[in-house]
Amino acid sequence: MKKILRNTLFVVLYPFTPIIRMIQNKMDFLRTYKLKLIIAKVLRIIRIFNRSAASVQFPDTVYPAASEAGNKEIVVIDHSYHYKTRSSAFFITLLQQLGSVRVVWDSQWNGGKSPAFNRMTGEPVDLLILWQIMIYYDPQKLKKLNCKNIIIIPMFDDIHADPDKLFLGFGEFRFISFCRELHRRFDQLGIRSAYFQYFIDPATLAYHEDPFSELKGFFWQRTNDITWDHIRKLIEGSDFSSFHLHLALDPIWYREVLPTEEEMKKYRITITRWFDKKEDYLSVLSQANVFFTPRLYEGIGMPVIEAMSQGKLVVSPDHPTMNEYIVHGRNGLLYDAQDLKPLDFSQAGIMAARARADCNTGFKKWQEEKIKILKYLMNNPGLQSGG
Repeated sequence: MKKILRNTLFVVLYPFTPIIRMIQNKMDFLRTYKLKLIIAKVLRIIRIFNRSAASVQFPDTVYPAASEAGNKEIVVIDHSYHYKTRSSAFFITLLQQLGSVRVVWDSQWNGGKSPAFNRMTGEPVDLLILWQIMIYYDPQKLKKLNCKNIIIIPMFDDIHADPDKLFLGFGEFRFISFCRELHRRFDQLGIRSAYFQYFIDPATLAYHEDPFSELKGFFWQRTNDITWDHIRKLIEGSDFSSFHLHLALDPIWYREVLPTEEEMKKYRITITRWFDKKEDYLSVLSQANVFFTPRLYEGIGMPVIEAMSQGKLVVSPDHPTMNEYIVHGRNGLLYDAQDLKPLDFSQAGIMAARARADCNTGFKKWQEEKIKILKYLMNNPGLQSGG
């Protein structure tokens, strides 16, 4: 069914691909909320037509409070893609210290229906969080819910190209930013935002000290913003003994970019297109010591944080949030995506060791940040008039 839907959408949108790409080059239109809303509506119509709408809906997930002291009723409306990736799980665990948490999976982006708000029009909810799905909600309707403490948590990669008026529409609510650049923007707009930098516990990830006697690369192509054509320019002149390409593309109009036969042999390239579970992904990743980030922008940047914590050299475009963790030439390598040049990997081992050390330090700071987040969540001054 997924293949049929993808092929149908491709047929519908393919004639407009040249126009879309031209607009993307001029104004980053593909990443604006208006086009995402249009795509969501098209997907909704297609799913209703082919009777696949129910296939993208997930039942609510309920997590009990971590202790009897946690007596708050919390609802999180989360992007349904995270039902599989669990990239928001760290935050749910944090919320359990306050009370029970009900996660409502929003699949509007994928043609699903809008979650029902019935539970919030009856018994009051102490805290409502919108995680990366704000564009699908009307702020005026949110204010009518039986919850006076609403927090918006957007992701930089998802909304960085959107206009100020979108955020100002939600200006009466409070925000949490896991990206310093996003927080700075909200601050300039007069929007109440708190900034926190997340770090994973390096001790929870497999690690073995790599001598970097050989360079072994890993790259996951997700879009056509960064492909093998870009990567090979960055590694030109460097002695990579092996390279793994994971070709699991985001849906709609992206296409695989494959190495030539000569490059396959030169870099001893292996290819995968799907991992059944994250452990399989981490197993393949563990065989590499140089990680090339898959996207131009990140929200929090989980793959980046994980790779740095594992003592790998991370190579990334010089964009948030990656450049908020990586200092070029010190604990990783940053590059200009519009001016690709060969990078210097001669100090790869030193930079990778610093990256892991920085993540250990960062995780210690994160323990303090978690306390601040909990206080921010429950210190509710009410809605701010005038947005």
